[in-house]
Formats: sequence, structure tokens, C-alpha cells
Amino acid sequence: MFNPEASLYNGWRICFSASVESEEMSSRSMKDRIVRLIPTDFLMIPIHALEGLSVRRRFARTLYQKMASSYERGRSLLYFGEDRFESATRFADRVLDLGSGTGYLSRKLARGARMVVGLERELHMTREAVSRGGGVHYVVGDMTKLPFKACSYDVCTSLGAIHCVDPFEFFHETARMLRPEGEALVLSEDWITPRFYPQAGHRTIREGIKRAGLRLVEEAKIKRLHRLYRASRT
Repeated sequence: MFNPEASLYNGWRICFSASVESEEMSSRSMKDRIVRLIPTDFLMIPIHALEGLSVRRRFARTLYQKMASSYERGRSLLYFGEDRFESATRFADRVLDLGSGTGYLSRKLARGARMVVGLERELHMTREAVSRGGGVHYVVGDMTKLPFKACSYDVCTSLGAIHCVDPFEFFHETARMLRPEGEALVLSEDWITPRFYPQAGHRTIREGIKRAGLRLVEEAKIKRLHRLYRASRT
């Protein structure tokens, strides 16, 4: 577990690790560029369909509990715009990753941010995340009822989790967490999941951002199956 009291020490440790692992990071960067060019995201079509159906039929929590140990299998072959999240959080003081799952994105963000907190409602997923390390502090909780003080974070992120909750409640809580001029980056599943669960559609997400008092700064397509929303608190 990440100790906030040792954040300065951990910050130095992260910087040092980045320098000694530069060759590995360069290799990873090359692989990421290759993955971005290949249509591997089509492998996600049946998974998106299953996730959308699970939310609609209300067996999503059971599904994620059973998938916890194998949830990250094959992720290295896919591209979710992770570099966009890393760029937005690099050198950030405090980052909150909502729906952190097994910590896939949280660990990446911890390479550059001073402190990263991952929040996930499923205990099985959180245990898996903790076992993978990465200098992240994990909390079990609800994305629509966040157990933190208002204005606590510089950046809030969420990668492919918004379809599991009410978007209006999600963005209301996200806006409450953000410090002035803070940003939220949210990746949603673009067109398969919304067919099963219309509440996760683009119009609802845009309206949720607007109602929360956030300003939509960017909306971008991430390959073929995902869409990234970047919003700021003024």
C-alpha cells in the first residue's frame, strides 16, 4: 500500500527507477506505437458485448469478481490511449483513478504523478491490484459516493469504467473531487456497450459533464472502439 506520508521519498524513487529503466521504457514505447497501428482493438468486441450485457442484466459484479485474476491478460496487445492519461498526469500532485480494477492504469500513472489513489468497488479486483504493486494506494469504494474531501485531486481518471455507474452521479462526484483548474479524463466504450446499455452513450456522458459544471475540453476517438473525454473545472 502506498503511504502518503512517504510521498516525497516515493517520488524520488519513481524518478530514479524511470532513469535506470530507460531502455525498457523505450522498448515499451516502440511496442505501444506498433499496437496503435494494428487493429487489435477488434479483439475487444466480444468483451464489450459481454460487459454491456452484464450491466444490463445486472451480473457485472459477479463477472468482474470471476475475472479478477485474468483481467489484464492480453492487455499489452491493446491500446486504450494510456499515453494520453500519462501525459495529463505527469508531475501532478494528486491523481484519483476511478474504477481502477486491477490497477492497470493506476500503475502507469504512478510513474509520473506524485501520488496516485485507485478506487474500485470490487474487493477481488482491488486485492489483485495490491498484489501487483506499483506504488499506488488503493481504496474500495463507490465511484458515485466518493469517500474523500472536496477539492482533493488535480486530475481524476477513469479507463473504461463509466458504463458501470450513472454518468450524472459519476461526473457530479468527479467535479467535487477536482481542485480549481483540475481535469478529468474518461475513456468510454464507443458503440458496442451503449447498444446494450444506452445510459453509457455519448449524449448522456456529454450531458453529465455539462450538468456537473465541467467544461468539455476535448472529445477524441481512440482507435475504433473507444472515446476519450477530457473536461476541466474552471
